[in-house]
Amino acid sequence: MPRRTLPSSDALPILGEMEIRGASALVTGAGRGIGRAIAKSLGREGAKVALVSRTRAELETVAAEIEAEGGQAFVFAGDLRESEVVTAAVAAAATAHGGLQILVNNAGVGGFANLADTTDQAWDDILSTNLTSVFRLTRAALPLLSKSGGHVFMVSSLAGSNPIAGMAAYCASKAALDQLATCLMLEVRPLGIKVTTVAPGSVDTTFGGSPRADTSWMLTPDDVASAIVDLLKARDGAHLSRVEMRPARPQKRV
Repeated sequence: MPRRTLPSSDALPILGEMEIRGASALVTGAGRGIGRAIAKSLGREGAKVALVSRTRAELETVAAEIEAEGGQAFVFAGDLRESEVVTAAVAAAATAHGGLQILVNNAGVGGFANLADTTDQAWDDILSTNLTSVFRLTRAALPLLSKSGGHVFMVSSLAGSNPIAGMAAYCASKAALDQLATCLMLEVRPLGIKVTTVAPGSVDTTFGGSPRADTSWMLTPDDVASAIVDLLKARDGAHLSRVEMRPARPQKRV
């Protein structure tokens, strides 16, 4: 098999800010929470969105919502922990929407257990979802992203730099994701590809499991989605490689 290579920086055009309207975007974990909000925001901006997650019913609901607002959406259901699913998802998105310019690596899982109680299966599930699938998906997408200058988003977490007792596997996966993103940014920046890590703190989603009594102080999925749209609209000469997001006011402690 011939080695896959990216084009040299001399072969790439000089671009202005990314034109979101008409761009092809792939969003993982798009069926709920932050991924759903990102997919819908990109659809409103006129992007053609490929929705990827394990649960087809959730994806079809989001696709219908995007199309009801005049957008375009394509559904691909599969488990990104499987390497063949990754390859197929990228190929399907490119075929459906004529290429790929935006990749949002959002899919992720968490776990709540002290390290001594963390099973091999739980560790493998978290690392393979939060890190290995991102590596494989991004690697598969790079040749497409490099054709006209693309943008990769890594939805990380402040947990990657702020340790949390009882979440060692999750924190480790996000810390590793942060390093992967930074290395990638240094490698592909000369090729016209931007890589941005978006690291939110507490977001009002179902991630934590049981419902919270008060979520009014938290970030919302739409806050994260709006940040990604704003980053896509930045001038091409400005590369914001990491954005940390926190609730404007901390939680009131009783």
